[in-house]
Amino acid sequence: MDNITLKYLPSADRDLAWGLSVNCVGFQKVGRGECYPPQNHPISHIFRPNKGRVLDEYQLIYIIKGSGVFKSEHIAERTIKAGDVILLFPGERHTYHPDTNTGWDEFWIGFNGPNIDSRVENGFFAKDHPVFRVGISEDIAQTYRIAIDAAQQMRRGYQQMLAGCVNMLLGHIYTLDGMDEDGDHNAKTVRQAIYFMNENFQKDIHPEDVADAVNCGYSRFRKIFLEQTGISPYQHILKMRIQRSKELLTYTDKTLKEISEEVGFSNPLYFSTAFKRIENISPSSYRKNN
Repeated sequence: MDNITLKYLPSADRDLAWGLSVNCVGFQKVGRGECYPPQNHPISHIFRPNKGRVLDEYQLIYIIKGSGVFKSEHIAERTIKAGDVILLFPGERHTYHPDTNTGWDEFWIGFNGPNIDSRVENGFFAKDHPVFRVGISEDIAQTYRIAIDAAQQMRRGYQQMLAGCVNMLLGHIYTLDGMDEDGDHNAKTVRQAIYFMNENFQKDIHPEDVADAVNCGYSRFRKIFLEQTGISPYQHILKMRIQRSKELLTYTDKTLKEISEEVGFSNPLYFSTAFKRIENISPSSYRKNN
């Protein structure tokens, strides 16, 4: 993702009739010592961390790297770490910010509607439990990416697509809350590895680099990854590269050399060989057929 990706959206009464309407969605990296929040947000979403703010919408904020603090009217200040989701409630004064020594990477999405109001009224979500310990989840991160893409394109029905993303996120956090702390350590390692690979497969990374990123010896890492997923770390990286190359072959006019470089292959010949081995068709023929 770019360092900052944000979109603020118009909505209509008809969108609320669907059950949920999304007002904003984005991602940003906040480096160590950087000002927070960045000053490129609309005035309604800027606040001073020492004073806090009150929103007129719900927001789901997912921290995927770094740490910081959060507090609200209903809970005292608590530490936020990578893998935590914060649910902000409308009308509830709150404040949060990353630790200046670590910064953090965050996804967020803001929304309103009778669906979420009903879930709060029925006790699924409450102001005295706004922090969810879900761990590093590629499914959650990918749902945010899908929402960002839908918001940027704003095609017909994009608000309904975004509402679906919010429902998916709410389902994830409700189900996964607390499981990461009590669950299997190997499963957590594999989830972190998959997230790292999906974020970096376009670079010149190798399975050993992934093992280092999750602080695991390579032999043990390969064994548990294979047990958890059924494929090797190398096969997962290759799968991501081929999937991305299929999108570029279909929707762009880039050359095979440009595509091979963009998806992380060292040369076009290796790219073509790997593509044909997996897809049973050459990249050129795949482009022609699509």
